[in-house]
Amino acid sequence: MTPNDFRKQFQHEQLPSVISFTGDEDFVAEQTITALENSVDKNFRSWDFVRANYDNQNIREILADAATLSFNANRRFVIIDNPLFLTTKGSLEKSEETLLLNYLSHPEPENTLIFNAVGLTLDRRKKIVKNLANHAENIDFQPLSQREIVQVTKKRFNEAHISIADNELSYYVQRLGLNLRLIINNLSKLIMYGQNHLITKGSIDALVTPELTESAFDLVEALNKKQTEKALEIYKNLLDQGQAAIRINALLLSQYRLLLQAKSLSLSDDNLARKLHIHPYRAKLANQFASLEYFSEISNSYLNLADIDLKLKSTNLDPNLLFEIFVSRKI
Repeated sequence: MTPNDFRKQFQHEQLPSVISFTGDEDFVAEQTITALENSVDKNFRSWDFVRANYDNQNIREILADAATLSFNANRRFVIIDNPLFLTTKGSLEKSEETLLLNYLSHPEPENTLIFNAVGLTLDRRKKIVKNLANHAENIDFQPLSQREIVQVTKKRFNEAHISIADNELSYYVQRLGLNLRLIINNLSKLIMYGQNHLITKGSIDALVTPELTESAFDLVEALNKKQTEKALEIYKNLLDQGQAAIRINALLLSQYRLLLQAKSLSLSDDNLARKLHIHPYRAKLANQFASLEYFSEISNSYLNLADIDLKLKSTNLDPNLLFEIFVSRKI
């Protein structure tokens, strides 16, 4: 089930007793949880909306909450955040697993228990995961497409009665790497600015710090296009913004690893995104950049960055000098 289908369902008060949230779009998932909370009567919200973190509570306590009825005969929501026992990183004791399996088979029909596993990779070999798949309604929070993100963002501008051209709007969402949480969180700056000024690419650059992954892609693009000065400027700006040289290099290393994968797999943007579990926008950029170089060139860049990583960790060499040497070898 899609998040939109689920919203329609709970608006008509037609909710299953057990639900699982999966996928990678945590911002939309969090908005959905907020909408669920707001659907509960304010006078009973502290009782009928329970959010339990598995890090702090055991499954026995959570299931006890899930089995407890509402004071005013309404539906009670119990949300389990961070259910690591569904992944390879955690597990339940045998007695706890038995309790949970019994609850999944016979849930309290007047309540809704939600497993919020967004951002987690489920271990589908586990008995508890297989049972959850059979007994729970799954809501899949997949990353929004660039078109959907632009639509959501444009709606926010329209609601604030702020005008922004389509080109500038696209530039804004791309500058933040199509990270919906960052895009929404940075909107207030542009909305305030747009009350008295025309929003341009220049004003976006001045007001919004680009997402670090996006800056790494900018660096890769400049390097591929042999734009030495631009590459050095981007690197210097990142250092001036307080980004650690070792972190910038690690991100570049990650980007070139992605280019190696894109070059070797030779898949379409969508198939590459599914294969590597990345946003389609990142897959699109990876294929674009990988097409500009031979495999050996990308491989050499990756090895040179790995060498820089080692030097940054084991020597006191100037990061700027190391990057300049990398650029000279690259270009």
